[in-house]
Amino acid sequence: MNTTIRSLIMIIFGITMLSSCTTNTEPSGSATLLPLSEISNNAGYSWFEAEKAIYQPDDSKIREISESYKNKNQKIYFFVNPSCSCDGTKKHFPHAIRILKDAGIPDDKIVIYSMKSHTDNHPLMDRFQLRGLPTIFITVNDNEKCRMEVINGKLYVSGNGKDKDSSETKIDEILAKGFSW
Repeated sequence: MNTTIRSLIMIIFGITMLSSCTTNTEPSGSATLLPLSEISNNAGYSWFEAEKAIYQPDDSKIREISESYKNKNQKIYFFVNPSCSCDGTKKHFPHAIRILKDAGIPDDKIVIYSMKSHTDNHPLMDRFQLRGLPTIFITVNDNEKCRMEVINGKLYVSGNGKDKDSSETKIDEILAKGFSW
């Protein structure tokens, strides 16, 4: 009996975790602007600081990003799901933030929207169409230069006339390319 109850609890927990990563075809709510300084105070992002701290980016990629950033009017936009167990949110998002902060990108150039689904309404819908979460945009003078988006568990990157599956590429390499395109 005890094993049955334990199994039932694990099944319910598993279904709950998996359903948090699904997306609807209709808007399910609105995105919330989340300043970088408030992430650690947000219960949905309790995992963020630990994941950011353990990531060790490539120093040469950090230097490339820092040098590329100094030459352009760039901004980075993140659209993320706070408590999703998806690898894209739990890995790419905090790793990207670590890379940007190590490269010296100021907080006011990093814009984060927290949302439950990529179909949620957000204030930049006229500029950015989302196909999955997380999605990261690098802009120059408010024009999209690079897009990184996780769709069905795969990371896709588009920019410089290219669109490809980049699931096997490290996020620091992708960001360095995105800043240099």
